[in-house]
Amino acid sequence: MTEQQVVNGPGEARDSAVSGHLRWIHDLLDRLRLPPERRDALRSRLRAVDARAADPELRVAVFGEASSGKSTLLNALLRRRLLPSSARVTTHTTTVLRHRDDAEGMVVRTTDDAVLAWPSREFSQLTGRQHTARPGDLETALERVLTTDLATRVTDLEVLSPVPLLGGGTAVLDTPGFSVTEPGHRQLAEAAVRQADLALVVVPAVSAMSMTLVEFLDGPLHDHHDRCAFVLTKMDLLDDDERSEVVETVENRLRDLGIVDPVLLPCAPAQALKELTAVPGRPGTGPSASRPRGSGPDTHLPRFLAVEARIAELAATRRRSAMAATVLALIAELLLAVEEAAESQRSALLSTEQRLAALSLPDFPAFLGAWSQRVLDRVERQLGRAAAAGVPAGSRAALDTAIAEAVAGERIGNIAEATENVSRIVRLHLRADAERTVHAAVDQAGELLKSEARKLAEDFTAEYSALAGLAGESWTAPAAPRVAVRGLPAPDLSGVDRRLTEIGTQLTAGGKLRTGGGAMAGAVAGSLIAPGIGTFIGGALGALIGKGSHEAARTRFLERIQPIVSAAYEEIDLRVGESLLRVRVGVTESIAELCERYDGQWGAEIVRLTAAHTRRRAELASGITAMEQAAAAARRRREDVAALRGDGTAPDPEEM
Repeated sequence: MTEQQVVNGPGEARDSAVSGHLRWIHDLLDRLRLPPERRDALRSRLRAVDARAADPELRVAVFGEASSGKSTLLNALLRRRLLPSSARVTTHTTTVLRHRDDAEGMVVRTTDDAVLAWPSREFSQLTGRQHTARPGDLETALERVLTTDLATRVTDLEVLSPVPLLGGGTAVLDTPGFSVTEPGHRQLAEAAVRQADLALVVVPAVSAMSMTLVEFLDGPLHDHHDRCAFVLTKMDLLDDDERSEVVETVENRLRDLGIVDPVLLPCAPAQALKELTAVPGRPGTGPSASRPRGSGPDTHLPRFLAVEARIAELAATRRRSAMAATVLALIAELLLAVEEAAESQRSALLSTEQRLAALSLPDFPAFLGAWSQRVLDRVERQLGRAAAAGVPAGSRAALDTAIAEAVAGERIGNIAEATENVSRIVRLHLRADAERTVHAAVDQAGELLKSEARKLAEDFTAEYSALAGLAGESWTAPAAPRVAVRGLPAPDLSGVDRRLTEIGTQLTAGGKLRTGGGAMAGAVAGSLIAPGIGTFIGGALGALIGKGSHEAARTRFLERIQPIVSAAYEEIDLRVGESLLRVRVGVTESIAELCERYDGQWGAEIVRLTAAHTRRRAELASGITAMEQAAAAARRRREDVAALRGDGTAPDPEEM
């Protein structure tokens, strides 16, 4: 421990700074909208620091590697062999030694939050053994708690002794050896550092300044260098001429670590303990028994008592500054935790705000309008392909085959009947082709509209449920409204019939076609409209076709019918196109109806959600700014605390 005080300046200013920082953190946690679990954790830490700041007890922690003589040193301070050696300690907690005037005792807190005092029936039930307050029984009970499987159930351990330890109002923390491999021992030692006002670092003279010790001094104890005293134990195991050399070596190594004026306290606690616990008149005990080589009479106990007095003096003179340094360190850690919490929350809010900003949704009518136009464009492309394809190419070949079969063999002999049959075949075939073409287009348009309606529901749910979620509201995904193509017409083929009549009339009247077949063409055209007329014309047509073989008549008949059929196909393509236009109108009406249903069900809700989205973004922006300011303020206060610990300045906490 250096001779320079940790914190200079008036104690009132230091106390004011401490209370000001704690009050600021308390008010900040009330204002900031942190996640509940993080806020509660910070408040719990704040209460602990607040309680520590109000606690007048000085905490002196004893640190050391295994087998460094730490337990022996504490036993010498207690004037009895109470604590078992560290090599046998398996407890997962730090042992706290406190003074109590009336009698010795022990208090244990277990993992299930039970608090058991020794001696008691409950304590005996915990250990499985009957314990009393007879001399030596505390050692037995303590050893059982510290060195058996019971250690895993202990969270806090307090030993009470009538021996004053380093003056009144002082608690001594016996930490596990930080060099052992037992899980958790190193963490316990590091946790004790944060609670320690003063630190006694036990350094065995026979193996001084090991790499493990140097690492612990340069790590967890780095900020405690000005509050450390180094007790060099096992000095009795060195020759007289080695002791000063070891002290000098340790001092130089500590200076190399940045400890400008280290406090070194060489002693032999083991020998001192023998003398302190010697029973007068018992052979082999007392100050003269078992003196090591190079030691004179009564050399170790006085030296130890001087070391003890020096530690007590440091505890008394540095009490205020050391305790202030501990509280300020805890405040600095708490401020760092507040800063990290604010930064973490700022990142979370910023991420949410960025997702909201990326959610650049159009207004609801525009959203539906864009969908409507996209679907209508697809339907138009689909109908356009159907119109361009027209009646399938194989249909004409099939019709030609059917006409040829209708006049095959001797059937051509009855021209009226043949004409009526051909008229019916052409009319039914072309009408069926037209209906198939239009119905196929209607079915495709209907499937496309249904598919797009499902896609609309998915997009609507995804986009607007994200908006609701980011706006902090619950959302029930809407069911996709059912959709059907309404009012799609069957093909109107009356124009085809009229066109066929016109074509037949032209063929009958045309001079170049009149001989040999024009009249028959007229008869066929007429029969496409009314089969009876076809029969009447057929009688006259027979005269025009003339006498001859059936084969010749059939050939002339088929030649005359082909132009009429070709013209009928052209007319079919036109009428199919007109029907497809009416299909488009029906699809358009279905799209409009679906959009009206969406707007009627969700329009007002979307307006409300959009307003909530805007408010949420404003709240997020405000929250982000608040978190940035809180983190920056916590950082400045942490810097001020560091300055206060270093040079004693105490800025006004209300101005931070």
